[in-house]
Amino acid sequence: HGRDMLLRTLGWVQFSTVWLAKDRVANRHVALKVVKSAPHYTETALDEIKLLQRIVSADRIQPGYRQCVSLLDHFWHKGPHGSHVCMVFEVLGENLLGLIKRYQHRGVPTHIVKQIAKQVLLGLDYMHRSCGIIHTDLKPENVLICIDAVEEEVAAEFRRNPLDGPTN
Repeated sequence: HGRDMLLRTLGWVQFSTVWLAKDRVANRHVALKVVKSAPHYTETALDEIKLLQRIVSADRIQPGYRQCVSLLDHFWHKGPHGSHVCMVFEVLGENLLGLIKRYQHRGVPTHIVKQIAKQVLLGLDYMHRSCGIIHTDLKPENVLICIDAVEEEVAAEFRRNPLDGPTN
């Protein structure tokens, strides 16, 4: 309904594309995951939404809640290639694989590894104990590094790369 303005692609996988978008109503940046319209992908996305809703609605004061991604909203989008499930998330940073690549596959410093390991374990414990979820796809691509000041980071990125402006 025109609420989100797409700015640029953040990434894609076999079944979806994730966009950096500006939520015009909440006046903040969000990550918008648009799932391909094929029935199998749609079914998987709807299952994912159920799990993500359980994470968001469980006990938020428990340790590990902040280490799990927050689903902010979801909706359907009808386009020229069918109906797409769309999920709206908080904006996070690069994934762990990107961090590993930045260190040229020579090893991430121990103090960073310890911080990431502790936070991943806290998140997994929260999902298991508070939500009854067992994560079955833990890999570097699925561990995202948080950006504390998202709005400032996005503004700085657009100053560095002005040609990566809004997409209509």
